[in-house]
Amino acid sequence: MAPINDIRRTIYVVFETLAICAFLIMLTSSVLQVFFRYVLDSPLQWTEELARLTCVLTTYFGGVVILMTREHIRVDIIDNYVSGRSADAVAMLVDLLMSWFLLSVAYGCWRLTNATWETFTATMDWFRTGYIYAAVGISMLVMTFLLLLDMFERAMHMAGRARKVEP
Repeated sequence: MAPINDIRRTIYVVFETLAICAFLIMLTSSVLQVFFRYVLDSPLQWTEELARLTCVLTTYFGGVVILMTREHIRVDIIDNYVSGRSADAVAMLVDLLMSWFLLSVAYGCWRLTNATWETFTATMDWFRTGYIYAAVGISMLVMTFLLLLDMFERAMHMAGRARKVEP
């Protein structure tokens, strides 16, 4: 399972870096907005929109990292009642349902990317709206890929061929 761990590590580093960069751009944009508006009394038009869009990117790039570390919000009531193979089966079912949802969102993002690729944002004539939908869609596909890896590892564990995947 070493190649799978290398893939996971690469995805983790890439998306953590993207989330941090998006957050820093959002923070810088917000500080610029406050400085120009209240100190120089000459507000910039694009800073609020850039901060809003990078907030979206931070959320979805960070979502990949959170899914990998399993630090997302969970309802674990079922976990208290099942154990062993039943717990693995329930976890696989949950991952399958999550994958279906993520693929549905990715499909919607693909359609929105195509529909808005030629549309620029209101205040930044160099930034296409489709970029945001494409980035969110890619995040959805990566999360789906990670869930499929988890299901594969869990299936190997259930077959007695690998270590247990922690929920």
